[in-house]
Amino acid sequence: MLQRNSIALAAITAVLLCCGQAPGKAPKPAQTPEKDADGWVSIFDGKSFDGWKVSTENPKTFTVKDGAIVANGPRAHLFYAGKVAGHNFKDFELKIDVMTKPGSNGGVYFHTKYQTSGWPGKGFEVQVNNTHKDPKKSGGLYGVQDVFKAPAKDGEWFTEHIIVRGKQITVKVDGKTLVEFTEPTHAKPPRGMGGRFLSSGTFALQGHDPKSTVFYKNIRVKVLDGKKEGFTPLFDGKTLKGWKGRQSLWKVEDGAICGQTSTDFKLKHNDFLYTEKEYENFELTLSYKLGNGNSGVQIRSIVHDDFRITGYQADIAEKRYTGILYDEGRRGIIADVKPAEVSKFIKKGWNDYRIVCKGNEITLWINGQQTISYTEKKASIPSKGVIAFQLHRGPPMTVYFKDIRIKELPADGGN
Repeated sequence: MLQRNSIALAAITAVLLCCGQAPGKAPKPAQTPEKDADGWVSIFDGKSFDGWKVSTENPKTFTVKDGAIVANGPRAHLFYAGKVAGHNFKDFELKIDVMTKPGSNGGVYFHTKYQTSGWPGKGFEVQVNNTHKDPKKSGGLYGVQDVFKAPAKDGEWFTEHIIVRGKQITVKVDGKTLVEFTEPTHAKPPRGMGGRFLSSGTFALQGHDPKSTVFYKNIRVKVLDGKKEGFTPLFDGKTLKGWKGRQSLWKVEDGAICGQTSTDFKLKHNDFLYTEKEYENFELTLSYKLGNGNSGVQIRSIVHDDFRITGYQADIAEKRYTGILYDEGRRGIIADVKPAEVSKFIKKGWNDYRIVCKGNEITLWINGQQTISYTEKKASIPSKGVIAFQLHRGPPMTVYFKDIRIKELPADGGN
């Protein structure tokens, strides 16, 4: 009897070693992986589940075979629980190689946390699905910004690249950008997805159903530091240091730059608050709130007497013009939008603008939705200038700007 029990115990131990851990128990201790020269760290050793923890409802859904994690079986999720960043990631890049069999569904979660059963209630899912009946395909931010055309084929490895910086989520498949999403301030998650907020957390791989087989390998992560990534604040949240403008019209209020006109002072022309420094190639992110009227974010603009500005403007307005590219004091509207489409993702209150200038290309996003991609063809138009905020002449108005950050890009407009 003792010999039989010993054999049984050995068999159970072998199974647990194969799976890397006992279902629902703490992961097997592992050494903290080292970063490579570019800051990437591998979080899957290709042999075991060291540093991973599987949900308890169907732990046999996950196995390791030929250097890959295989998900095949009833619903289950495999959570990273290792030492890298204390398995709590905020701003990061994640790359993972994925392959699907025909009709298969899976997913990669981030900013999530371990749970014993059910679909993860916290965090976001990047879809893995090329031919499954679910219309939401690989590379989409599930239920938030979906992709409906499969970017890859079953039976072939493809790479999902997830980047999270602050409020911004980017998803690429094999180097092609499929999602650019900015979480609006005071955002409401999609219906039935109460935990879909950017915060911090771990990663999880999904086993979707018994008919789905998905392979995951080469899982590597790079922890991002905003300062190291080149983003710097243009506003300290307390003063207008680094900015120039008419003191009677611009002030700091509750951590935001506030521009306001009144009936006591009629503007002779549009008025601006502008940076002391000029910028050429850059990525600019900020949040704005328009009380009423018309405003905008000037880029690569020229300063004139009496706080006047000419140059490109990412427009902000109550109705018609939000999201267009306007050429203040020169050519007027140079890239237009469909107002009915843009109005669908404009929020009451705070909205997020993202502006990228690379060489002669200018691209605008509001709340993660691209509104304009413009190529400047006139060599005479200046490619360098100040960043500025507008107060429009006319009836009294109020506008706010905050969380203003910029990342300067190389002279050739590269990353």
